[in-house]
Amino acid sequence: MVKTISNTINKIKDVLKDEPLSISEIAKKLKINWRTAQDYLNILEKLELVEKKDIKNTKTYFLRDPNNYFKLPVKKEHEKKISTIYYYIRKFCYQRFGQEPTKTQVYKIVWKINQKLKLGLPVGWYKFGPCCVQVYQGNEEKEYAFESKAISLIRETTHKYCACDNFTLQNQIYAEAGKKLYQIKEKLVRGVFENKEDINPLLMDLIKLAPRETIDVVTDFARTVLLINNWNITKPIFNSVWKYITLIEFRNTLEDYYGKERLRNYLEGHIEEARKEAQLEINDLVKSHVRPKHSQDKLYQHFLGK
Repeated sequence: MVKTISNTINKIKDVLKDEPLSISEIAKKLKINWRTAQDYLNILEKLELVEKKDIKNTKTYFLRDPNNYFKLPVKKEHEKKISTIYYYIRKFCYQRFGQEPTKTQVYKIVWKINQKLKLGLPVGWYKFGPCCVQVYQGNEEKEYAFESKAISLIRETTHKYCACDNFTLQNQIYAEAGKKLYQIKEKLVRGVFENKEDINPLLMDLIKLAPRETIDVVTDFARTVLLINNWNITKPIFNSVWKYITLIEFRNTLEDYYGKERLRNYLEGHIEEARKEAQLEINDLVKSHVRPKHSQDKLYQHFLGK
């Protein structure tokens, strides 16, 4: 009896990995009673493994995978492929370098393998570049039978990428992918700026390259940097601004895998929270550090709520 319940729950989780479904759709796919499907979904909901949303007047269930970034689900076939790639990366890294690969190295390798083999895996761009939705744990096993050519590619890429430290590898990937926004980020994070003339071109590029949805916050940040004219003071809040920017990037680069509406249900709360956090930090910084001589500045008045 317990085994039957466990098997049915796992089957429900598996079908929800592909797409959100209603109780009726789940019951039809698994050929089980509607009431049975509802009972098992109630169990999963109490365990916070599914979330119920009203979509077009229908209760729709979204799988929440606690082992993945933002609890996003991954299709079962892709889970096996990713786990197997992780297994080989760890194996080849230990063979060549005698140590565990970093998550940065692992995700960049998966990004490259995904591109080369056209696997269609869920790899989005987040804070430090390519990031696989399925979190690397370091204990994955071989679950998929890749061809020898694919295994050789994983080995070669692992040897190449694991020979680099995280910083070097990130910049290499940014250049290879033509991600100018991320290259601007690195210049801001690593740079030392004595005056507005040094940093202004980078801030203008940041505004131009950031997702349109983030323009208000990014522009407020740029104006704040120029108002305070001390990068050491304003630099810490760039982390929050960058988190907001890259949450949008993460969402946009995963749309082909999940679809816009599905991603909205998983990420919009995080995006809105990041936006508010970045804006609040900008507002507080301006109120704390801008001198009275800027009291007529429209942005300064905006921050003060005038």
